[in-house]
Amino acid sequence: MITLLDRIAEVFILGLKSLLRNKLRSLLTMLGMIFGVGSVIAMLSVGAGARYEILSRIQELGICNIIVNSVAPPDEIKHSDNVDWMNRYGITFQDADYIESTFPTVSRLLRVNLVKKRVWHQGTGLEASVLGVEPEHLDMFRLRVGRGRVFNRIDADSAAKVCIVRRALIQQMKSIEDPIGMTLHIGGFPFQVIGVLQKERFRSHMRKALAIDDRAHEIYIPYETSMRVFGTFTYVRRTGSREVSEVELDQIVVRAASSDLVFSTSQMIASMLEHFHDRRDFEIVVPLELLRQSEETQKVFNIVMVLIASISLVVGGIGIANIMLATITERTKEIGIRRALGAQRKDILFQFLTETVAIAVVGGVLGLLFGLIAIWGIVEYTDWKAMIEPHYIGISLLISCSVGMIFGIFPARRAARMDPITALRYE
Repeated sequence: MITLLDRIAEVFILGLKSLLRNKLRSLLTMLGMIFGVGSVIAMLSVGAGARYEILSRIQELGICNIIVNSVAPPDEIKHSDNVDWMNRYGITFQDADYIESTFPTVSRLLRVNLVKKRVWHQGTGLEASVLGVEPEHLDMFRLRVGRGRVFNRIDADSAAKVCIVRRALIQQMKSIEDPIGMTLHIGGFPFQVIGVLQKERFRSHMRKALAIDDRAHEIYIPYETSMRVFGTFTYVRRTGSREVSEVELDQIVVRAASSDLVFSTSQMIASMLEHFHDRRDFEIVVPLELLRQSEETQKVFNIVMVLIASISLVVGGIGIANIMLATITERTKEIGIRRALGAQRKDILFQFLTETVAIAVVGGVLGLLFGLIAIWGIVEYTDWKAMIEPHYIGISLLISCSVGMIFGIFPARRAARMDPITALRYE
């Protein structure tokens, strides 16, 4: 007994044989599907790669973290030359103590002292951002030491003059000696290098969030050492004037108890700081909010790109419909003979619809191969990343089948409605 599945397979094979009889025409008909499906899978894969890249970058800042930076407000007092003046702004010790002791959603608070100093070694000098951090700071931002060790609580409590640097700084110092144990003069004070970080450097968005100068190298020292050696005062001398800035805390990193409490915690911190800081001399960076904004932007990007790529599918569908109408005209007598031998309208409809779907499926498979080659080329010759997820293949083939069915219905119905007698007489 012939089942429905056997009939579908038989008609599908018949459709493939029809395609092989006119190879060039069939290939030209499939071009729209090939480029359309290839574009869709390439766009989805590149979008997924970008989404993963954004996620990994923002996760480096910590999903549960809230970063509060001190920001110098615009000068409110017009000062003339030959004037000495003091500028106090930013987060205070009292702010940090209040947040840490009052807000129950805060699980940890880390203090950061950031100064910009000239670093010297054997006559070579470089600009550096010197971050006085607590030992937990390195783990919080996934700063792993490739050589040497991290400073610990003993180093912090004793205010030891030790530091951790990046490999790029050692390379630019052009020193051939072992970096571990090397002495760097930071702002005139000798510091011993005890560790070299694995990662080359923070990405630009992380440096901006952490208020690190893009042009300067990072050097990490214990927070207690930074406060004792460099303190909270910054002295700047200009032509005819001197400016002394006092910033008690350049940055605090607040960790919420869970990701669900990040936004509520950041709102409480913002309300408290706005109450005590009329000059708005702070900024709050919430990595989780940045992540959600990036995901929303990426969704819009994916939708737009897929819609643009779908234009090729529509053009391909129109091409399929056009070719099938021409094929039906060529095979009018064949349709008449089949109807005379007992084939019903639904059989003719099913035959031509299956042939249309066969064109679309073969075009979809070739488009899939084209998309994979395009993805390889994008990854190979650009800095972009791509991720091919398994369901993208299913989506691409489903789209190609759907286009074949939608644009094949009209030609198939036209063939099925032909008058058998008129079709037999057609020459």
